[in-house]
Amino acid sequence: MKFFASILTTILVMMVLTFSPVVKSADVGALLAGICDNVATDNKGRFRKKLKEAGVKLRNIYDGISCGGEPLVRYAIKSGATSTGEFIVKRLPASHFASSGDAEWAASNGFGDSPIVKAIAER
Repeated sequence: MKFFASILTTILVMMVLTFSPVVKSADVGALLAGICDNVATDNKGRFRKKLKEAGVKLRNIYDGISCGGEPLVRYAIKSGATSTGEFIVKRLPASHFASSGDAEWAASNGFGDSPIVKAIAER
């Protein structure tokens, strides 16, 4: 009987751990619109809240997000969203910036003195 209970418990735990909720496309659209709006208005608190409500990590979805045709960090630099941009930089691995060319892009487009670019350089 104990063996049966332990097998059943193991199966239930595995089912819970492998469950992933289905994300509706409307939810994804709302998330992306909210992310871009919060970056444009430099609202770091609401940006973090959007990510938390969606249950996603920025590093997992960063490559799939573009706002105004630009990657999220470049959009933050162009929008002057200092606090949100620095938050984004802190949430991404340093190896990302080694190959992204964001700092070089900023320098060539007149944004070289941006605090976000300085945060990238510190990483």
